[in-house]
Amino acid sequence: MTSIYYTWNVSSSTAMNRNTRPPIQTRKSDARLPSGGGRGDGYDQHTREFALDADQDGISNDAFFEDQRQQGRYPCNKSVKRWRDLRLQFGHVRACRRTGNARATVLRDHNIILLALYRMAFPKATAAEVNAFLYRANYGNMNFRFFSASQICEAEKIIGLTRKRGSTTAYQALRPINRQKRWMFWNLPYPYGIADIRRQDMIDLDECGVEMTDADRSLGKAYIGHRVSQPGPYSKSTKINLLLAISGDDINRWRWREMWTGEGTTGTRMITFIQRIINDIGPGTAQRRYCFTMDNLT
Repeated sequence: MTSIYYTWNVSSSTAMNRNTRPPIQTRKSDARLPSGGGRGDGYDQHTREFALDADQDGISNDAFFEDQRQQGRYPCNKSVKRWRDLRLQFGHVRACRRTGNARATVLRDHNIILLALYRMAFPKATAAEVNAFLYRANYGNMNFRFFSASQICEAEKIIGLTRKRGSTTAYQALRPINRQKRWMFWNLPYPYGIADIRRQDMIDLDECGVEMTDADRSLGKAYIGHRVSQPGPYSKSTKINLLLAISGDDINRWRWREMWTGEGTTGTRMITFIQRIINDIGPGTAQRRYCFTMDNLT
């Protein structure tokens, strides 16, 4: 039993070796010398500490180190002096992270968190409003500074915010008083609601103003420094106004409309239009009472 088990174990191991892929063993490219000019790789941490130790022992100017220094394999005396000052000032000689000489963001630290929270609550806030909020949040900080619009925009890019068209949500529709009015409108009889008004006795009325330029897209993309300009069939157009009323009566199928150009809907034009509808449908009675529904009644 022992020999059989040993044979099976060896055969299974051999099968696993045949099925296992060999290591890739991709070699790294040659490191560029720091003193070779261009974008060379900086001296590593161990080389920096070794050079400081050699300088401290007084052997950094020996023939061997001078030969390596001429070939760019050993740091020059200027670099060693800079590392010596760095150790005295900060207690270490660690290299800086490469940033392409980009300057640090002015709006940073906890102010970025405050900016993110403020944009969640007020996404349409201006730069002046952002500054006012950050000043109030940092009240008492003598080192606080106001930020320019470009500095705020740069910080917003870091946290992933982009500029886009916004929308407005009417939260006042969920207030208790407005929810009560809505319930009254649908469930109470005249004159508090329309519960006793038949659908065919309702007349829906609305108005609008349309221009051809409304179909022109206002956002686009172009190369940096160039305007988003596109030839179009129009740059200005005449405003077309429309007053439209529709009756729910399936028999008469009343439709009223009025179109004109120029100024928008005035109170006089609205009253004239309603009087025209009343003349067509006739006076209401106790048995049949018509109901106008419209928005922006004021």
